[in-house]
Amino acid sequence: MTQRLSVVALAVAATLLAATAQAADNGPKLSELALQKHCDECHAVNVQRIGPPFVAVAIRYRIEGAAAVEPLAQKIINGGAGNWGSVPMIPNERLSAEDARALVRWILSLNPG
Repeated sequence: MTQRLSVVALAVAATLLAATAQAADNGPKLSELALQKHCDECHAVNVQRIGPPFVAVAIRYRIEGAAAVEPLAQKIINGGAGNWGSVPMIPNERLSAEDARALVRWILSLNPG
C-alpha cells in the first residue's frame, strides 16, 4: 500500500510540474533581440531578477507612450541607477540605438498578467 501511495504521489507531482511548465509557456516570452543581446542575464518578462521584470517597466512607462522610447533606449545603452533600487544597470554600449529602440518598443508592448 505504501509503495502504491508513493507511485500516486509521484504521478501527482509530475502532473503538477507539467501544468506549471505549460502555464509558464503561455506567458509572454523574451523577444529574439532581447535573447541575442543577453538581456535575460539580468531581466525576465514577469519575474524579478537582478533588474526589474520587463512587464514592470512596461507598466511604469506605458503612459508616456512614444515619448518613453528614446530616454529608455539611452538608459539601455548608457546604463543607470536609482530608478529600480540600488543595483545599477550596466551600460550596453555595443548595442545600436536602433536595437535599443526596438527593445524598448517590445517592452512597452508587454501586457501585465
